[in-house]
Amino acid sequence: MQESGISAAEALSLLELAETASRAQALPDLAESFLHGLERLVQTPAAVLYLEATAPPDQTFFQTGLPPETVPIVRSQCAAQFQSDLNKAKLQPVPIPLSHSKEAYLSLSPLHGPQKVPGLLGVVLPEHRSDTARVLVNKAIPLLAYPLRQIIDRLEYERQISNLNIYLNVSSMIAQALDLRDALEAVLYFCMEAVTAEAASVLLLDYEKQNFRFYSAEGPTKPVLLTATFPADQGLAGNILQTQQSEIINDVQHDPRFYGKFDGESGFHTRNMIVIPLTAGEEKIGVLEVLNKVGGAPFNEEERLMLQNLAEEIAFAIRNGKMFEVVVKSYCKQRQGLNTCKGCKRPLGSWTPCVKYREASIEV
Repeated sequence: MQESGISAAEALSLLELAETASRAQALPDLAESFLHGLERLVQTPAAVLYLEATAPPDQTFFQTGLPPETVPIVRSQCAAQFQSDLNKAKLQPVPIPLSHSKEAYLSLSPLHGPQKVPGLLGVVLPEHRSDTARVLVNKAIPLLAYPLRQIIDRLEYERQISNLNIYLNVSSMIAQALDLRDALEAVLYFCMEAVTAEAASVLLLDYEKQNFRFYSAEGPTKPVLLTATFPADQGLAGNILQTQQSEIINDVQHDPRFYGKFDGESGFHTRNMIVIPLTAGEEKIGVLEVLNKVGGAPFNEEERLMLQNLAEEIAFAIRNGKMFEVVVKSYCKQRQGLNTCKGCKRPLGSWTPCVKYREASIEV
């Protein structure tokens, strides 16, 4: 007996597919179990799941049954289809050998969600595909959509919590630091860890606003960079400072703006980077750079936005530190002598007001 165009055995298989999907706790587990079940249900040689945005960002394409040489082709077909009108899906030819057909086609269906379409579910069918296969795929989509939405929402929540913790840690570290350089060292480590990068640096404008100097740096290039300067109108840093727009550059070596002098001097090979302008109010302070995603992967938009949020904290901390440096030098050196820092709990190198300066202000 058939109901809604499917057999009792197929209905039972759909129930088993739903149960399997509901038990999955992680995105790879959900994709693997569901696609294998869909393969058996629809009698297809291959099935794919393409997602627009997930966490971690590299988990956007899953497949089963595709020959390795076909995977990039199918993935690009999914991406192209996702960017076009999802309600006018076309069958895409796929170079997959099928024993019973000369040609195979990728049939893609949107995974409709409550607010937007999070991705596509696809099956590879022979040239003369059956209507039953289409019916089964349409019935399988809701079984995948709900657990998929739950996992993506949880990952998004965990990602937001992680980013918030990073922001709070950096903010607290800057607020409590006795020495700005030490604080920025720790902040750069946080930035590198947050986006899994190999190196990071803070470039500051000099007082004449003519040159960059590396105020703080972490990574293999640190010994070279901390004594280096270069013109503030050159390189990616100079361009980002002028445009005041943060940017991801995932192919640095082919970017004409790249200032490659320090790669040559240090032996470090810059592959990709995120560059963030450091601005305190209307004052241009410098630039934050994070370099080389570990493993050779590209940086992504979420990582740029997270660093951009941290950049404002860093910029104001540097500006306040520079302002206080001027105050301390003019007050302590002139009013209290050259040995003012001896025995002081807030030495001259500190960027927060020293004890003697605050006490003198109270007496006045």
